[in-house]
Amino acid sequence: MKIAVISDTHDHLENLVSAIERINEAGAQELIHCGDLCSPFVIDRLAKFNGKVHVVFGNNDGDKFTINRVSSKFNNIIIHGEAGIIETPDGDIAFAHKPELARGFASTGKYSAVFYGHTHRHRIEDINGTPFINPGELMGLVEKPGWIIFSTEDKSTFHYDL
Repeated sequence: MKIAVISDTHDHLENLVSAIERINEAGAQELIHCGDLCSPFVIDRLAKFNGKVHVVFGNNDGDKFTINRVSSKFNNIIIHGEAGIIETPDGDIAFAHKPELARGFASTGKYSAVFYGHTHRHRIEDINGTPFINPGELMGLVEKPGWIIFSTEDKSTFHYDL
């Protein structure tokens, strides 16, 4: 299974639209957003993804009530709260915005991979055999905008630049 992982959109709609188009072309089956959408109007762009979209809140997501309300209009958007866990045929995957929370998931050894955002920097680590990955940012403030596609079958990761 191919899972796309994005983070830290910060209302940058042009980058998000381009990324979703390319992620759909790449054939990802599910999409994880590791927080900092920022505004509710990002949701309808996320809904253009061809599969399920899993979202956790970041520290800059101000109007969580409206984000939840807008998300309920789309059958492919799932808001998980501060952290999320999804089941895949190859094991469960955990994700959060803050690296400290995500690191706790990774340290348990229960997950096939753990994803996080917040730092705006693409990074791949190994914590006791668990891939611990930040996809980077879509905003383009600190690094070139980008995302990853993770294969649950072989735990490989490919980073895409926008």
